[in-house]
Amino acid sequence: MKILKKKLKIGILMGGPSAEHEISLATGQNVFDNLDKSKYQPVVIKISKDKKWFVDGKPSTDVNALKSCDIVFNALHGSFGEDGKAQAIMEYHGVRYTGSGICGSVLAMDKLRSREIFKLAGLQVPKTLKIRKGDNYQALLKLFVGKVTNLPVVVKPCSSGSSVGVQIVKNLTQLEKAIKETFKLDGKILIEEFIDGKEVTCGVLENYNGQQVAALPVTEIVPKKGNKFFNYKAKYTTGYCDKITPAFLDEEVTKRIQETAVKTHQLLGCKAYSRTDMIVRGNDVYVLETNTLPGLTTNSLFSKAAQVAGLTLSDLFDRIISSSLV
Repeated sequence: MKILKKKLKIGILMGGPSAEHEISLATGQNVFDNLDKSKYQPVVIKISKDKKWFVDGKPSTDVNALKSCDIVFNALHGSFGEDGKAQAIMEYHGVRYTGSGICGSVLAMDKLRSREIFKLAGLQVPKTLKIRKGDNYQALLKLFVGKVTNLPVVVKPCSSGSSVGVQIVKNLTQLEKAIKETFKLDGKILIEEFIDGKEVTCGVLENYNGQQVAALPVTEIVPKKGNKFFNYKAKYTTGYCDKITPAFLDEEVTKRIQETAVKTHQLLGCKAYSRTDMIVRGNDVYVLETNTLPGLTTNSLFSKAAQVAGLTLSDLFDRIISSSLV
């Protein structure tokens, strides 16, 4: 007599209050569409921009939504979903979920804190100044831009994703304007050395290819149509950049990028999967940030790299779930 194995009930958590709400919905829908339905029973859990919870379109509470499934596939992006807050709620209610835990999420989301860890571990990072809204930062800013590094510089929120609010500025007038605009997004912002090089990214998967943590193929990002870097528009608008996987880099640099992606994942205590963004200038590899919940749409960088490595989307999502259950 054939024994039927119970399907795992997967709650796909998407939406949320961050600026990346729509991208999260796209990731969540793609996970729903490509989950192996012979193994999993997907349930859609949406959080509205004003933090209301819904299960399969019906109003719910956080605890009822989370308790309705065996494991949550965390498809949130940005603040709340990627900074440890959602993870803390799920931990409190004893709910299993995919991706990194509270500590790894908090560390990765704070770009300066993670860079300090990377630097201590011997990795190269851009010179960076952190300023807070309301502080008298002018003297520090003058010292940094002029003594530590020169214009142009990069201005970005300390804790955000999808390149939201990131600007490259070439003069002091633009710098002051960019700081004011970025403070509207985050009370803490970074002024960062501009490194003129190739933008690359590399994802990693746990328990893949016979390794505890294995790197996926490297992707080079080449912005076009007037975009100077891989900004929000270039990321999510067709035709605004070329994404080359595997990247046209020599074997030694490729290996160093992949080793760096694995190392950053381990240093931050990430789990299941992550993707690290870097800049390559000559033979130097500079780490920008690690994404604990990279986009998983059909055209996302992580998804494309996994497909180049020979994984279908169903295989990829299955591996993320199985690694998270360990």
